[in-house]
Amino acid sequence: MDEVNRRLLEIVRRHGTPTYAFDIRRLRAQVEKLRTHLPPAIEILYSLKANASLGICDVLRDCGIGADVASAGELATAVEAGFPSQRIFVAGPFKLPETLAQLRDLPAAVISVDSPSELQMLAEHRLPNPIVLRLRPDFGSQAVVAAGHESRFGFVGEDVSSCRTLVNSRAVNVIGFHVFSGSQYLNAEGIVAHLRGALAISLRAADTLGITPTLLNLGGGFGIPYASTAGELDLGTIGEELATLTQRVPTTRIVLELGRYLVAQAGWYLTSVLGHQTFQGRSAVVVDGGTHQRADMCGLCLRTKASPPLVLDASTSAVTPTDVLGCLSLPADVLTESSLLPRLEPGNVLAFANAGAYGLWSSPAMFHGSPLPAEVAFDGSEIQLMREQRPARSILDDQRHVVVRGHDA
Repeated sequence: MDEVNRRLLEIVRRHGTPTYAFDIRRLRAQVEKLRTHLPPAIEILYSLKANASLGICDVLRDCGIGADVASAGELATAVEAGFPSQRIFVAGPFKLPETLAQLRDLPAAVISVDSPSELQMLAEHRLPNPIVLRLRPDFGSQAVVAAGHESRFGFVGEDVSSCRTLVNSRAVNVIGFHVFSGSQYLNAEGIVAHLRGALAISLRAADTLGITPTLLNLGGGFGIPYASTAGELDLGTIGEELATLTQRVPTTRIVLELGRYLVAQAGWYLTSVLGHQTFQGRSAVVVDGGTHQRADMCGLCLRTKASPPLVLDASTSAVTPTDVLGCLSLPADVLTESSLLPRLEPGNVLAFANAGAYGLWSSPAMFHGSPLPAEVAFDGSEIQLMREQRPARSILDDQRHVVVRGHDA
């Protein structure tokens, strides 16, 4: 049994299941991998939408990267984690009043604006923050989760020209542009095509507005291999393209926003076998977790595409195709289908790898009145609790009774 397996079993012994466990060494290794292959001038932002756990943000802030947020809650988390305000990038299709109130205390934070309507709103609020305009790609996307020219987000060409008067009036401090065409890019060629297209439309928009951009957020969306047959993303090719782009705009600050690539492979989802079942004629087990805590299983069809879970306390029996079913009264609550697993018994612990991104933080976690699972970080032999597992009755903690009064029939 290797060190990670032993650590995961110790986490289960202390904190039970279901639990998310995060390998801090793997988090740091992903940051270092980026720094090794990308030009030093490229800044990295961590997209909290992938996983906004405060402890994860603490580690990545300590690694010296910035924060990309898209809500008041994510912004509050970034501030609490200590990300410098000048390295906080605030995106999203429209900024709610609570977000605007927070931004007044963070004048160095950069705001990404999604539409002429939002730009006008920010001008009326007289926020001093630097602003970038999000541009809708006019090129195709090779991302698994695409946000290209058919996306709902960002300015189209005529939107940019309509804002020239407002931008030149200095009522808003527009310093650059933001382009994002999708996430879970699995090949370097797709990312290179995105980077070239993003720079091209940004420079055209700059000409339209008559400005010289000092900041370009060229997106990100780097993918990770969920299946054992998939290869790692070629960062060398991406780094070479970024080096070329930085030479074209030498006085411009270029940033990338990455979420999944930083945290997915550091995360494990731990769940215990409760009993046996059958599903579509196959042997199956039911576990104490489910897709209500792992939305990524559904969004990327990982039940059929991902590598099988590890059985941390595995038997030596021969493997057989086995389905792992969640504990919900929901037909689609299937964590893996036809995975080759040894004979499983109640109490066996399954560890799903690559579970650090878009799991709990994008899940319908309260379905069935379910309490949140524990979240734990481990750094070698050191184990730290980030969020304790709470009892089922904890879902009532922030609720209030309605006083039911009698009434005439």
